[in-house]
Amino acid sequence: MNGLIIDNEFKDLLPPLSEEQKEELEKDIIKNGCINSLTVWKNILIDGHHRHEICTRNNIQFDIVEMEFKDRLEAMEWIWMNQKNRRNLTKYELAQIALKFKPVIEARAKENQKLSEGRPEKGMSTLSNLHQNTILMKPSKTNNEENLKMSDENFEKGLLKSSNLKEKEITPINTRKEIAKIAGVSEDTIHKVEVIEEKAPEEIKQQVKKGDITINSAYVLTKSAIEADKKNAEYEKEYQEQLEKEQQENEEKKKLEEIQKNLPENAVVLDKFRKPKEAHIFGIEDFNNLTMDQFNDCIKHSKKYRDAISKVALLSTDIEALMAWGAIANTPDIVEIELQDINSAIQNLIKIQNYFKGGK
Repeated sequence: MNGLIIDNEFKDLLPPLSEEQKEELEKDIIKNGCINSLTVWKNILIDGHHRHEICTRNNIQFDIVEMEFKDRLEAMEWIWMNQKNRRNLTKYELAQIALKFKPVIEARAKENQKLSEGRPEKGMSTLSNLHQNTILMKPSKTNNEENLKMSDENFEKGLLKSSNLKEKEITPINTRKEIAKIAGVSEDTIHKVEVIEEKAPEEIKQQVKKGDITINSAYVLTKSAIEADKKNAEYEKEYQEQLEKEQQENEEKKKLEEIQKNLPENAVVLDKFRKPKEAHIFGIEDFNNLTMDQFNDCIKHSKKYRDAISKVALLSTDIEALMAWGAIANTPDIVEIELQDINSAIQNLIKIQNYFKGGK
């Protein structure tokens, strides 16, 4: 029969036969014909995809049997129940197959949700038309109180029946629970397999499919891999940020070096990038490359020097001023101390003078 629709969702629901199994099936069909009929729903091939491919390729006749299903989910459930016991499947494979039901189960769950929001199914009796139908059933003699009472009782029973029917129709669907039922495994197993299928490295998937590791071990390894990827992403981000910062600093340093080339020999250049390697008298190792904080410390320190030298420069050397000082230093010991201080001051001033003259 030509014109059958191949629906990939139905075709790929179950794992394909191995090459060896397909070869054996083809030999049998060529020898004995296609004994088992192909199952069809609304001209869509439901069961017998391998037989259909072999028969079509070898021009072998085949029979079909038509079935009726409520929807795609019911069709998929039939495929699964019809083939489940024919395959030797592991728990992981069972969960893999059951997870393929997820889209159609979610679709049915959404339909039920709409019903729960007050959208009855087509053809379902509403309270208004139920009341109308009940009134039409009332006898024409309105003065018959007993009949009126019976009609009202029937109306109340009708409301109760309608309410029970509606409640049955809008039962919420737990998608993971339904998937677990299809697979015949726990909801926790379904969750773990779903995480593995979506996020595990291919190597882990292959190991758990072969049975080399358990589902739980594969799940733990997958979570570890996810966490490692997350950490690596964070490290990569930090690395890129640091790299950009260093590139920017290098560019600024190059500009600073170009500026420094054109400055006088003794000019002090502020270097905001440099950090002191070790603490010296002022916590500074290289005075030619000052940080901003170091430069501010130098300003405070130089002010003390300027103030001290300014005071010396402003000292009066008139004979009267010196005699007034000498009147206090009136013993040889005091004079010796004063002379030592004066000598130290002179030596310091000479050093300062030589530094600023370039004689450092």
